[in-house]
Amino acid sequence: MNDELANDRTYLAWLRTGIACVALGFVVAKAALIIKAGKPVSDKGLYGVTGVLLVLSGAAMVIAGYLQHRAVQGQLQTDAARPVPRWPLAITAIAVAAALFLAALIAIST
Repeated sequence: MNDELANDRTYLAWLRTGIACVALGFVVAKAALIIKAGKPVSDKGLYGVTGVLLVLSGAAMVIAGYLQHRAVQGQLQTDAARPVPRWPLAITAIAVAAALFLAALIAIST
């Protein structure tokens, strides 16, 4: 049981890091609007591209964390009677969908 809980904590760390990367990408993409308020920024497209890349990197981190969680969970499964938890897949799907949606919004708005 301790190994399973440690595996869950590790997945949640991957998820937290991925979400932080997505948030950083959003901030970077919108920084062009904040920097030099009132004056147009010449590299607005660069900020947008960097933001999209950071958001997609966050989504990749969430996917990598899920794949690692699933691999370790498979190694820990010795008792076939216990069901495999489905919450990591659900959380991964939601986080990746949100990251892709945010990346698309940033790409459209910049």
